[in-house]
Amino acid sequence: MQYAYHQAFLRATKRLSRHHADVLLRVVARFQQAVETGVWPQGLGLTHLRGGYFEFRVDAHVRVIYRRTPGLIEYALYGSHDDVRRFLKTH
Repeated sequence: MQYAYHQAFLRATKRLSRHHADVLLRVVARFQQAVETGVWPQGLGLTHLRGGYFEFRVDAHVRVIYRRTPGLIEYALYGSHDDVRRFLKTH
C-alpha cells in the first residue's frame, strides 16, 4: 500500500505543537500497521463517510479523513468534527 498526503492535510499539521504532532504520528503509524496486517485495534474509531472517504480518530476531538483507492491511501484532512462536516459538504 502507498500513502500520500493532500496539501490541506499538510497545511493543517504543519502548525501542530510537538506534543500533538507526536500523538498524530503514533496514531497514523497504528493505522498504517492495521492496513498492512488487517488487524484493527480498538480505539481508532474507523468510520466510512461516503464513497472512498473514511475517517479515524486521533483523540476525542480530532479526526483524520482519508481516501482509499486500490493501492493508495491519501490523507485528506486533519481537523475537528466541524471541519469534517465542512469537508463533506464539498466532497
